[in-house]
Amino acid sequence: MISQTFPGTIHLLLLPLLISFPLPSSPATTPIPTNMDLIVATIEEATDRALTNLDDRDMLADGGGTVLVVSQSKHDANWLVEHVLIDRLLQRGLEVLSDSSSAVAGNARLAFRVLELGIRATSGLRGSTATRESHATLALQLSARGEETITWQDETTVFREDSVPKDQLDLLQDSSYDFAKTELEEETWSKFAEPVIVSTVLGGLIYLFFSNR
Repeated sequence: MISQTFPGTIHLLLLPLLISFPLPSSPATTPIPTNMDLIVATIEEATDRALTNLDDRDMLADGGGTVLVVSQSKHDANWLVEHVLIDRLLQRGLEVLSDSSSAVAGNARLAFRVLELGIRATSGLRGSTATRESHATLALQLSARGEETITWQDETTVFREDSVPKDQLDLLQDSSYDFAKTELEEETWSKFAEPVIVSTVLGGLIYLFFSNR
């Protein structure tokens, strides 16, 4: 008797092996946040911290539930901070105005100032990565019955950092805004050698001092 093996039988025999030993899959890569992404996250954290101690009920009672958001000083990132503030206030159920001409007497007035905002990166003498740090300092001031009466104010500083490939720093920054550009501080051999030289000279002077006594 001649036995025959059909292709379908081979496929059925191999199926359990494929199930027992799955094919390797390539690991998913997490995209690196751009400088602007990091700046937005820093501003959002600073805003959330500042507004944590703000009592919405006082704003509703004194301002009729309407808040006017204004900037106290010029800064390239004012539009971004204003957007985040408006978003957070809307989430709290408040009516928000960004145009002072639309405000009426009695509306609450939330003024903000960007005191510090930027990104810096540091890297060692060797290595392919750099530590990137975003920092923001925001000052908020609430006037519930006009600009003369300040009912609440806060100043918040937030730092966020991550590690990124050094050769991608230029690709991650935004050339349109100075606050989204990376200030890279690289260690040099001179910085490394300077404390060594100072220590050597100091040690020599101490040795001469005691040897001459």
